[in-house]
Amino acid sequence: MNKNKKLIIFGKGELAELSNYYFTNDSAYEVVAFTLDKEYMDTDTYLGLPIVPFEEVENNFSVADYEIFIAIGYSKLNENRKRKYEEAKQKGYTLASYVSSKSASWPCLTVGENTFIMESNTLMPFCKIGNNVLIWVNNDIAHHMIIEDHVTITSHCAIGGNVLVKEQAFIGLNSTIRNNIVLGKGCVISAASNVVKSVEDFAVMMGNPAKDRGVDSRTINL
Repeated sequence: MNKNKKLIIFGKGELAELSNYYFTNDSAYEVVAFTLDKEYMDTDTYLGLPIVPFEEVENNFSVADYEIFIAIGYSKLNENRKRKYEEAKQKGYTLASYVSSKSASWPCLTVGENTFIMESNTLMPFCKIGNNVLIWVNNDIAHHMIIEDHVTITSHCAIGGNVLVKEQAFIGLNSTIRNNIVLGKGCVISAASNVVKSVEDFAVMMGNPAKDRGVDSRTINL
């Protein structure tokens, strides 16, 4: 594979390690370095590559020649990932996205920046996926679905057609989402839930059929 793009990964945890593996083995990107906030740096290298302070990253790697991927998980309703995504954009970087070659999609799929789609996902025609979205493995994402920015979809979820998933929503393992509904901003769909009606912003849904637990999702730790 022709490696004609240069990439810096923000992070040093499991998602950063996974991202490095996927980009290296299944993309046109060559990972050349990692970056972290200076206060969290305890070494100068990771996975055999240099780590540079995020505060100074543009001094070492120009925004014209390098892209960044923010490899942060979904803690605090994806707020940490969202904040660092915005900081990288403010520096002027293009943020890289990855769609696994081992997932099934169509040419009409649209994907924003810093979105990461792992293997064995089925994405039907006319799906629109926003910026900074994380989609793990083995999900069925039906036609005409819109996923807004900073969303996490875990694994083995089945989502019907014409569903709108609003910003910073979280969909847990083995969930089922009925067609023609809206999942509100920052809502949390607990594992193995069966959602059959639209969900309010920051609601926590659980069960089969899923019911609103009366908890503000901003008060829980994912």
